[in-house]
Amino acid sequence: MERKHQVFVSSTYRDLVEERKEVIHALLELDCIPAGMELFPATDEDAWSLITEVIDDCDYYLLILAGKYGSTNKEGIGYTEMEFDYAIAQGKPVICFVHEDIELLVSSKVESSEKGKERLLAFMEKAKEKHCKFWSSAPDLGGKVSRSLIQLKKKHPSDGWVPGRFAADQKMLAEMEKMRAKIAELEMEALISKDAPPENIDQLKSGSDEYFIPQKLNVDDEGAPEEHNLGVSWDRLFSYCGPELAGECTSVELREKMILAYWHAVPREIREFNHYNGIGMPYVCEDQISVQLQALGLMEHGTKKRAVSDNNTYWKLTPYGEKYLIQIRAIRKSPNKSMQQIADASAD
Repeated sequence: MERKHQVFVSSTYRDLVEERKEVIHALLELDCIPAGMELFPATDEDAWSLITEVIDDCDYYLLILAGKYGSTNKEGIGYTEMEFDYAIAQGKPVICFVHEDIELLVSSKVESSEKGKERLLAFMEKAKEKHCKFWSSAPDLGGKVSRSLIQLKKKHPSDGWVPGRFAADQKMLAEMEKMRAKIAELEMEALISKDAPPENIDQLKSGSDEYFIPQKLNVDDEGAPEEHNLGVSWDRLFSYCGPELAGECTSVELREKMILAYWHAVPREIREFNHYNGIGMPYVCEDQISVQLQALGLMEHGTKKRAVSDNNTYWKLTPYGEKYLIQIRAIRKSPNKSMQQIADASAD
């Protein structure tokens, strides 16, 4: 399959218009894709980010140097030299074409300032350290680019670009289908794992095991509050919190359900001397309950999209938590009684 390679052509522009045309013509004859910044001259920082992206997408980098150093950034470094340095840093195969005698160029095509000449000569010396050829005219440059690029492609093979109709062959399509099947398998495994209890659940407090919180409760109308440890089983805690989690709830709403569960755990004989609003839920206990319900595989963080300004923490049931909630909350009929018998008894 024929592959096309993209080549970044780097040079000053106004003094090398004809030379660039010859180079681009030579690249097209080699079925290469020329890439340069003719339409977007490198004269500011915004253009530089575009230049680096284009260089990243290229297979090869080609530098043309003559009598001009070119425009510079705030630090006095030419954009053409910056392109060269960036291509080297990215490991791009580089080929340089330096004019063999800049003294022969007309004055409009050479640097007029001493500073510019110094920078150009230093840049040329740097370029000569790479694969470098010398040229004297536009046609001469075009011919040398053709021969040199053929050698460069052999020495540094590159993936290049493939026409879209050839991009996916039968082998690739089969591989993609295999990957799709693997993804579907992994998704199903993830779904099944969420629908089952955690592997280490037998090592955790759960079910009828109780979790105690300290509480000061009144035992009559006159005496001072006394210390009590209120205990609520994990199944009972989840039966209170589960319905709230079904539609996703905030941490505040979940906390209210925890408090309600412990309020109903207050012994009946002293409940009249206390009030629901007097039940305290220490934050350390709230955190422990939340962690335990997650460890038991019953709840997880909410996933619904909300406004950016919403800073609440949301919780929801897991698939396993939903099944478990139904198991412990569903009303069961009495043994040996039909549903009609139960309905008749309720009517009476």
